[in-house]
Amino acid sequence: MKVYAAYAALLLSAARCADAFSVGFPAARSSASVILRAQPESESSSSPPAAAAAAAKPAVPTPPEPFLPALDPSYSVKGDIGDKAFVISRLGGPTEDELGNENLLRILMIECSDLEVNTLVWKCLGYRFDPEKEEWNASECFPKWKEKYPNPPDLVGMSRIYSKEQDSPSLRSNQALVRSIPADNKQSLKTHLKPYGFTGYQYAELTPNKTRRAQCANWLLYYREELFGYTVEELQERRRLKREAEEVEKKRLEEEEGKKVEDEWKPPVKEVF
Repeated sequence: MKVYAAYAALLLSAARCADAFSVGFPAARSSASVILRAQPESESSSSPPAAAAAAAKPAVPTPPEPFLPALDPSYSVKGDIGDKAFVISRLGGPTEDELGNENLLRILMIECSDLEVNTLVWKCLGYRFDPEKEEWNASECFPKWKEKYPNPPDLVGMSRIYSKEQDSPSLRSNQALVRSIPADNKQSLKTHLKPYGFTGYQYAELTPNKTRRAQCANWLLYYREELFGYTVEELQERRRLKREAEEVEKKRLEEEEGKKVEDEWKPPVKEVF
């Protein structure tokens, strides 16, 4: 009876997922960190008025099929990973190959599974896989992140069921990841992956899955450039020195201009360390 009840709840969630798609993608609009690609002017300027009007109205993407294996609690430790082009292993910490531009581009091009995306972010956050116990632990996790997420959260929404009760934990954890990226690193996708062919997404292309993949890839680039290879103590010291340097520069500008320099507003950052 419990099995039938579980599947009944699943079917209800899938139905609500379809309703969510009929009004757009609230998850896709949750952050401005995703690069959007505008329609080329040549396409819009040469189109007849009726065709142009139709093109201006983005089509609602077809709801994805729920991925039922992700509902199994053991999927995160037993699901297949690393059997195709995407470089990933559950064992150990993140590697340079796993964080290479070509590999991260595969996240955006949907050339790897949601589990593989999650696995790479989990390793970078400090979760470590114990093959004997077949479980993830937070033994090397960043302290602030570990406090909030002692177990690795689903940052992508692997079940692809977007009802509020099913998807909310994934959405919230992804938003927490995005909030940990400083303003100076928000455009890492454009900076590092444009030379490899990534030009961004058109608005009509966006889905919760694509949006969260882009946000994970952006965080991974930030991690690679700013956090990879440093201990928490070293990161805290680097942060202190950076703040001191900013304060010195602010005082210098105030002395030159003869007036108080207002701090530039930046979005609040909740660092993982």
